[in-house]
Amino acid sequence: LWGCLCLSASSSVWALDLMADFQRAMQYDPHYRAALAEKGANMTLAEQARLSYLPEANFNTQRLQNDVSGRRTVTVTQPLFSAEKLALLKMQDPRADFAQASFLTQQVDLAQRLFKAATGIILAVENQRLNQARLLALTQQTDRAKRLYAMGQGTVTDQRDLEVKLAQARAQHLLLTSQVESAAKQYAAIVGERPRVAEFVLAQNHTALNLLSLDEYVTQSVANHPAVKAAKMSEKMAELDVARTKGALMPTVSAAYINSSAGNLTNISTGLVVNMPFQMGSVIGHETAQQNLLKAVENRRETEEKIRVEVEKAWNQVSSGVEILKAQSEAIDAARLSVEANTRSFQGGIRSSVDVVNAIQTVYQVTSDYVSIVVGQAESYLTLLASAQGTPLDALRQAQAYLLTSAMPR
Repeated sequence: LWGCLCLSASSSVWALDLMADFQRAMQYDPHYRAALAEKGANMTLAEQARLSYLPEANFNTQRLQNDVSGRRTVTVTQPLFSAEKLALLKMQDPRADFAQASFLTQQVDLAQRLFKAATGIILAVENQRLNQARLLALTQQTDRAKRLYAMGQGTVTDQRDLEVKLAQARAQHLLLTSQVESAAKQYAAIVGERPRVAEFVLAQNHTALNLLSLDEYVTQSVANHPAVKAAKMSEKMAELDVARTKGALMPTVSAAYINSSAGNLTNISTGLVVNMPFQMGSVIGHETAQQNLLKAVENRRETEEKIRVEVEKAWNQVSSGVEILKAQSEAIDAARLSVEANTRSFQGGIRSSVDVVNAIQTVYQVTSDYVSIVVGQAESYLTLLASAQGTPLDALRQAQAYLLTSAMPR
């Protein structure tokens, strides 16, 4: 009865390839595609900053009422000193780095969403298989109770109790079937095609993980996580924006070439143009930029603290997971022995069939808990790797290997 209530996979080879599905998701997922377009827009802004100190040309034509012919003026100016344009020029590299870091942040997010959808299918499929095994065992016990009652050796109470538990297991099977369908649709919404749920099979055994110290993971995550890099670049751009708005209040010096013609007369002049701006809007803009800088500093601190907390939480869960899984495995073994002991006691007339069924229910519950723990362990492992490495592909590959690759038999 209890032999079928076990984890369903033991092969070290899996058909599911999350790497290939991740590539498909990068071509389909609308949130990621929007991030790709946003990266292009940010790179364009970086290129625009590079052009801020190039010469500017202006062409103007007009004709007044008393003019015989139109007046045309061509003006070419080359900024020589402009604190505002210099700050814009310095924004080129921070804007490009911000674009890349923001894009990598969305890649990490996509990998985590894909892996979360995959573990959702695995959890639903495994629970469905466990419940199917429980349903089979309950059906056998219910049939036996009916035969014993018909022969006068059982009680109607045992029979009715077993029928209730069997009906509950059937209802649970319908619920789990709908959960598998829902999880598959969530996965398809990311990848763009419906997955084969039969490929989402959890390995029966899982090896211990070789982890760095918590301080090393925190240090690497704060240094490498793309969200932190994006926050730092945002802070750098806010600093330069303060310099830009301050420069808008300072005089500018430009070299100018002016070609003006009206009829047969042409005037050409060259020289220096000094401009002293004085606009109240620039003063307000400078104050706004200072407040935005303070906001960017706090956002960067918040991002670093958030990443630090996430890494600490993931590390604690992964580091303690080995002992937790070991204890849960012992609980599964003990529950199976309980089924065997209750079955023999039932055959000896000491226990009732309801006691046997309760023991079977316990096997189902502790095995289902084991699956949930392993899935949570793999998700935390992915978070830990993606945060420390800053690249999602290797993290996703290692997390899949842990979740789906079998170790030595328990």
